[in-house]
Amino acid sequence: MKHHGFTILETIIVLVLTALIVTFSFPSLSRSKQVVTEREFWNDFRQEWQAAQVRSKTRHIETAVTFDSSSYQIEFTWLEHYQPVKKRLTVPETLLVRKFDDFKMHENGYTKPRTQELQSSINGKTYLMRIQLAWGGYRIETR
Repeated sequence: MKHHGFTILETIIVLVLTALIVTFSFPSLSRSKQVVTEREFWNDFRQEWQAAQVRSKTRHIETAVTFDSSSYQIEFTWLEHYQPVKKRLTVPETLLVRKFDDFKMHENGYTKPRTQELQSSINGKTYLMRIQLAWGGYRIETR
């Protein structure tokens, strides 16, 4: 008579193999999520930058861009009907803010040139945000 069920030993082997597969695949899933979170941050930053440019071009509104080290957020602040409006972007925990000088995008669109510096713990790369004059915006360089 054939026995069709798993033995206890076979069941234990399957459970151990399953646990090993899950254990070793988790760090790569976590890393993938971190990569996506960083990418989302850079996309959100670009969107807020472009919104500030549009405000200054069309409505002549100044936007202050600041870094709050206690909340680890970059804040875009401007006035709407004499009331301050803030848009906060949380910097991902994988990005170390090495240098971020607060600045203003003036109502005429002018911004003093400067370089902000962030470093990723995912790939060890340093991101240099080169802010250019006037409407030029910024570009990201990596090293």
